[in-house]
Amino acid sequence: MADIRTAFPEDSDAIKALCLASFAEEERQLVASLAGQLLAEKTMPESFTLVAETEGQITGAIGFSPVSINTDSSWQGYILAPLAVSPDYQKQGIGSTLVNKGVEILTDRGINTLFVYGDPAYYGRFGFDVELAHLFNPPYPLTLPEGWQALTIGKDAIPGEHCTLSCVKSLADPVLW
Repeated sequence: MADIRTAFPEDSDAIKALCLASFAEEERQLVASLAGQLLAEKTMPESFTLVAETEGQITGAIGFSPVSINTDSSWQGYILAPLAVSPDYQKQGIGSTLVNKGVEILTDRGINTLFVYGDPAYYGRFGFDVELAHLFNPPYPLTLPEGWQALTIGKDAIPGEHCTLSCVKSLADPVLW
C-alpha cells in the first residue's frame, strides 16, 4: 500500500507529471498547471496537497484549498481539487485513501463542509451529495452542474441561507468550472 504524506514544494514537478499522465488530453495541461499553482499558493486558512508514494515514487496526489461564503465569516469550507492517480496504480485504493485522509485532516481542523466538482458516481461513495452542494453557488457557472457536490464534515455545515462561495486565486479561473 502507498504511504501518504503532505506534499513539499519540491514535489511540484512530479505532481504535474502525474496529472499529465492521469487526465484526458483535453484537460491534462490545465489540471497539471492548477496542481502546481495550488502547491505554491499561500492561503489562510492553509491549502495543502497530499501525495501517495509507492516505492519512492509519487503515485497519487490530491489538493485541498479553503473556500469562504459571503454570509457567515465563521463558516469554514474546503474544496477538493485535483485528485490524480497514476494510470499504473488506479483501482488499487490510492484515490480512496487520499480522499479519506484529507477528510480526516479537515475533520480534525473543524471544517464545516468539503466540496468537489467531479464524477458523482466516484465521489458519492464518500458521502458527497449533489443536493447539499446546491445550497451553495460555486464561484463560477458550471459546465457540468451534476458534478457539483458537497460533504458535511462538521457542525453547522449548512448556512442559514443560500450563499456564494469564494475560492483561492489558483481556482479563480472560469475555465476550471
